[in-house]
Amino acid sequence: MFQYKVEAVRASTSATPLYDVPFKATESTLDNWTTVTTDEVNRLISSSLNKTCQLDPVPTWLVKEMRELLAPFIAVLCNRSLITGCFPSEFKQAIVRPLLKKSGLDATDLKNYRPVSNLSFLSKLLERVVQSRLQVFLDSNELMPSQQSAYRQHHSTDTAVLKVYNDLLVAADSGLVSAVCLLDLTAAFDTVDHDLLLLRLERQFGLSNVTLLWFRSYLCGRSYRVWFAGAASRTVACSVPQGSVLGPRLFIMYSANLADKAEEHDVNFYGYADDTQLYVHCRPEEITATSAKLVVQSRLQVYGFCRTSLVN
Repeated sequence: MFQYKVEAVRASTSATPLYDVPFKATESTLDNWTTVTTDEVNRLISSSLNKTCQLDPVPTWLVKEMRELLAPFIAVLCNRSLITGCFPSEFKQAIVRPLLKKSGLDATDLKNYRPVSNLSFLSKLLERVVQSRLQVFLDSNELMPSQQSAYRQHHSTDTAVLKVYNDLLVAADSGLVSAVCLLDLTAAFDTVDHDLLLLRLERQFGLSNVTLLWFRSYLCGRSYRVWFAGAASRTVACSVPQGSVLGPRLFIMYSANLADKAEEHDVNFYGYADDTQLYVHCRPEEITATSAKLVVQSRLQVYGFCRTSLVN
């Protein structure tokens, strides 16, 4: 069911040409990764949750207990991956468990399930190593979108709601009316186009050389097995891995230019992951023209995800 949904979404936009990602000037580029130390690996293992995947050869609690012995070897593995720009193929496998989206839904209807990926402990540990380095680069160069509350420090769904609600109240106090368009992308994480994402990492965020090669290796050649009724493995042609460490950040970087498109058309924008709020303010007599502008902008948002997702 999950596979069919993704295939249907991509098929509906297959004729749309790949979005031409513009180059965005950045003060610095991220060409290579800094070396991983044994102490860093030790700390990452120690702070990990005691969750174990079926792909793990030993339980996580045992790895944590033996971390002093294992950390030097894991550090060598991580450094080899970062230096060569190669994400180990064994780490690209996932076990998918179908879980009900909400309690009380009909368990016999497959549409009520969402795929939850379980990845091996070492694969997520390597992702955490890369995540820490990537985040330092993004924060130091102020590259993360300011109109996005997801996966940002000191931000949450609360900040997203308060931002939009406050803007609406300020407009009302000034005698203006507001029109709001709420966009929810269908299978947003599962339909991320790899070519488009890599272009954005390179042209808009300054990733190059080994770092870009590493992300290409990380995204390509992934597969999953559904832990239900013995389903066979399937390869993944698109998406950022759900259940991964880097997936949410990559999606934010993938969709970062939507705020620029909104600004071009004088439309307010704020988002939380794949949930987008577009809104405009105007005088009561300008409602018709302003609402039309909002409709045009919502269509441009969809175009920004061409070959990727549809909007509910």
